[in-house]
Amino acid sequence: MIDLIIIGAGPYGISLAAHAKASGLSYVLLGLPMQFWKDQMPQNMFIRTNPRYISFSDKENSLTIDRFCAETGTPLESPFPRPAFVEYAFWFARHANVEFTPELVVRLDYAASAITVTTESGTRFTGAHAIVATGLQHFSYIPDVLSGLPPSLRTHTFGQTEFNRFKGQKVAVIGSGQSAWEAAALLHLAGCEAELLFRRDAVRYAEEDNTASGLRLIESAEQFYRLPLEQKQERWNTPRQGTVALFLKPYVEGKVPATGGASIEQAEAGPDGKVRLTLSSGDTRIVDHVICATGYRIDLDLLPFLPSGLLAAIRREDGPFRRFPLLSQHFESSVPGLFFVGSLASHTHGPAFGFIAGLRQACRTIIPYLAHTREQSTRKGF
Repeated sequence: MIDLIIIGAGPYGISLAAHAKASGLSYVLLGLPMQFWKDQMPQNMFIRTNPRYISFSDKENSLTIDRFCAETGTPLESPFPRPAFVEYAFWFARHANVEFTPELVVRLDYAASAITVTTESGTRFTGAHAIVATGLQHFSYIPDVLSGLPPSLRTHTFGQTEFNRFKGQKVAVIGSGQSAWEAAALLHLAGCEAELLFRRDAVRYAEEDNTASGLRLIESAEQFYRLPLEQKQERWNTPRQGTVALFLKPYVEGKVPATGGASIEQAEAGPDGKVRLTLSSGDTRIVDHVICATGYRIDLDLLPFLPSGLLAAIRREDGPFRRFPLLSQHFESSVPGLFFVGSLASHTHGPAFGFIAGLRQACRTIIPYLAHTREQSTRKGF
């Protein structure tokens, strides 16, 4: 039996595998390596977080992005190019001797204190523990008013890798955050007639240095779980005010029209293959395509590889947060041996886990716990 099954081969999964290997745990790392960052995001843009705070995690904390840049001659610049970040990920994996099993999981079952996963090829792996580190790919959120449009006329920013196919078309981008401004910038560069439509009165650009924001997220990852309940509730109940990185401002302002204070009241597909949008102001827009930069709605029930019986067995957070699993201080769910990291841990352990900033804390919490658990079992003769 394998000590650990890791589902998801992005930054969290790769870092967890590096820690597991260094701690002598047997593991299998399932998923297409860095698929989200490499194949489902446009590569001609940047990461907004300061690069000093996007390093992966290894047990000795030696395989940093600073070292990668120094050894490969890659400029350590902010904002950091996405292709360079992907190169860093594979550099890290090579140096940490991380082994990939590039297969997607289609089912996870729990029985007799063991977890079995089945991949799309029919291969089965059984382990004592499993960590779900699958990122955001199952959680794209499209508002109801837009969900009735056919997929040929409406897409989400998730999975948009290039925008040249929209050249010469009118495209409405719905949203006021980072992904909306990025999509608008790339549409303009591709020769599209784009417009930003959003409910806020105006966009909010990030005013602070991204060094400070990155450091604060890492610190919150270490502290959030231990905060008094009152402080946690205050953070949970405070609406997140997304901002746009300043580096995007010259790509959009003066180039792409932006209409604030405009919610979409109706969206209709016409017989001419175009979309008619009716705004709350009563104004209309006729466009060739709608791109929803409307974020993600984390929901455990949307994970396609968890069967209904297992979903019912996983205890949830209270009240309006039932979409999240309730986790222990070690990120373990109520199903023994089943752990969640990344966005699914972002309620119990705080907002840092919706970002790379949380991966170090996850690795340094989970892997020593699993190593200790295995040691205890060995001593008892299990």
